[in-house]
Amino acid sequence: MRKVVMVLLSFSLFFVFGVSIQAVGVSDSIAKKADHAYNSNLKNTALTISYKQKGKQFDYKSRYIPLKDLFSSYVDSVSWDAKKKVALVENQGKVFVLNVSGKEITPSSNQIVAPIEWTRISKGSVEIKASVIAYVFDRYGDSYKDKEREAWREKLNFLGIKETDGLPGIRDGYLHVSLAYNDK
Repeated sequence: MRKVVMVLLSFSLFFVFGVSIQAVGVSDSIAKKADHAYNSNLKNTALTISYKQKGKQFDYKSRYIPLKDLFSSYVDSVSWDAKKKVALVENQGKVFVLNVSGKEITPSSNQIVAPIEWTRISKGSVEIKASVIAYVFDRYGDSYKDKEREAWREKLNFLGIKETDGLPGIRDGYLHVSLAYNDK
């Protein structure tokens, strides 16, 4: 029993610190850094959203989270522009644009456009990669020493996300993302 506990403890320490070290050394996009930080082999997502001491839980057989589940009850509006093929998440006078058109768009002064590798459209729903949300808003994100992550967190601060905890589920194959919104 003692050996089992020591092996599990050693593995846990290696996994936690190994992931942090690996994420710092990656020099690719935020999406790739996020995948490295939270185990890119995980195919499912378990999302828990906390707001004003209430929680909602969602399970997805995917590495992506539908925008409506992530933002609808917590921002000013979530909408779809069918002509431009972009989803718009509006809050505090700013707009987070998720482009699934395959074309480059030029944002206006109050818009922040998500990189294309963050998003997809599936079954008529625009979705964002769970690992990206977990990585950008990671409660312990300062430990990554990633200036690009810090810049994205600053840009997306208007969304009202306080922090996230991303925990790779080794046995269940889920990336567990706990997300807390700021109280308005």
